[in-house]
Formats: sequence, structure tokens, C-alpha cells
Amino acid sequence: MEKVSIKEIEQLTELFHTAYSNNEKLGIHFKAATISSEEVEDHWLGQPMFTEKADGKIVTTASLRLPWSKNPSPFALPHLGWVATHPDYQGRSLARMLIEEVIDEFVIKKLRAPAITLGTALEHPWLIKAYEKLGFVYLSEKQLFSDHKTVYMIKILDKKALLNVNDKELQDLIKENVNEF
Repeated sequence: MEKVSIKEIEQLTELFHTAYSNNEKLGIHFKAATISSEEVEDHWLGQPMFTEKADGKIVTTASLRLPWSKNPSPFALPHLGWVATHPDYQGRSLARMLIEEVIDEFVIKKLRAPAITLGTALEHPWLIKAYEKLGFVYLSEKQLFSDHKTVYMIKILDKKALLNVNDKELQDLIKENVNEF
């Protein structure tokens, strides 16, 4: 992975703390809300991270957990995570544009993955709807944390290839919960 500067680590840490603080007010704790600079650097070095800058600083970011990475994805597919936009830049569709670029340019063109997953809090008032607008659909939910239930969502990019992914749990969940199958 690409080496990251101390300045970028500090910017990302501040971005996560700031962007995720509103979730804390909702009683939903995502790890990124209190992440340390060391954990941010480890995260950066452990999987692909994507950022956009404005005014000389990182203002939006997203990362991908991959099945073979140090922090593997929950299914045998790329898993979108740690999506954040600085509050001063929200409302400009920066996260949406970054997610679409990550999917189009990295997940489809480089990884040739048949789908991508993500997890978010069931209790969050608007995140599920936002991801649905990006083409993600409900896959399953699990109680992984005491303060919220994790909803897993999937965006299918190649239905035929997805049927060949060697992950029994994923295949069972798709058949049970995804209407297209």
C-alpha cells in the first residue's frame, strides 16, 4: 500500500472524529468516531483507502475491506467502510461521488468483483436510505454491538458472476433476502 504522511493521518483522524460525532449523539458508536491516529495509519496500510481533498485538506474518504486483507470483509466480496465527509462539506454529494468512483474504477475495473457489500446501523435515521439510492439492497442484519444492529447491504454488479462466489453464507443470504434472485 501507498505510504501515508503524518499530515494525512492527522487529517483523516480529525475527519473521522468530526464526521462520526453526530452518530455518537444518536447513541450509535462506530469505531471511527474514537479511532486513534495509529489505528488510522494501520487501516490505511491494511486496505485500499480513497480520499478527496478540498482547500488543501481531506474532506471525504471511504475504504474497502477485502477478503484477503488483515481486516477481512465479512463476505467473499469487497466491503465498503469508513465512509466520512467533513460536516463543513456535507450536502455536496462528495461521499456519493467518491463511492461511485470507487465502485466504477476500482471494484469493477480493477478487482472485477461481482458485487460489493457494506454494513451500517439499522437505527441510523438516514444511512440505509442513502445507500439504497446508490443501488444497495438489504442482505442481512446482525447484533454485533450492544448499541446498534448492523445491517449488511449489497450492490450487485454482475448477477451471473455473483452466483459463482464461493461463500455459502453469502449465497444463502442472497437467496433468502435479495428479490432479484
